Amino acid sequence: MSINLNCKCWEIMSCDNLDCPARLEPETPCWEIAKRVEDYRSVLNICHDCIVYILKEKTYAIDRKELFLIISQRGLLNNIVTGPKVCALRPVA
Repeated sequence: MSINLNCKCWEIMSCDNLDCPARLEPETPCWEIAKRVEDYRSVLNICHDCIVYILKEKTYAIDRKELFLIISQRGLLNNIVTGPKVCALRPVA
């Protein structure tokens, strides 16, 4: 089983928010967009704990088995392993 790191954040998180800023800039990592727009996730440093950030930046300090377990428990395994599904970053009003 391998992780598809080409998935976009909305695919990994099964997000259907079509107005998400990350969808407008699919080549820019969502955590960079959050920082630029001063989204609360960036301000509170939440992005660094997000599974998307952890997978894309390969910052995990756990072994692959534990990583797959966490992803599976969150119900995200099929999104990452099999590829695209339907953003973790929603605009703040």
